[in-house]
Amino acid sequence: MNSEALEIITISRKIVQIELDKDADALAPYITEDDVGIDPSGALIDKDVSVGRYRRDDFSLTEHGVSDISVSVIGDTALEIGIMALKGHLGTFEFGGRYRYTHFWLKTPAGWKVRASQLTPILRD
Repeated sequence: MNSEALEIITISRKIVQIELDKDADALAPYITEDDVGIDPSGALIDKDVSVGRYRRDDFSLTEHGVSDISVSVIGDTALEIGIMALKGHLGTFEFGGRYRYTHFWLKTPAGWKVRASQLTPILRD
């Protein structure tokens, strides 16, 4: 694995801790302004939603981790694929489980940033 792939994995693990800490201000610089995400229900979410949930009093993550990560770097882009374990709540909605995720990264003058992401529930091993 090359140094840029290792850097992305390091940033990804840092983002996990930032999200567990509910630090929206620390999270925002790692996401492009035109970011688009696809949540497990298939809904599209933008940066405002992705970052904004960490400012909400009724949002909490009690478990969050990533594993089985692979990263392919091609020029100033990279594709990260892994498994994410999540547990928490948003308002009265409880969520949790294991998800296959992808993050599409762009290398910017400010460093690597997530441009697109997707979560799919793992329904069977």
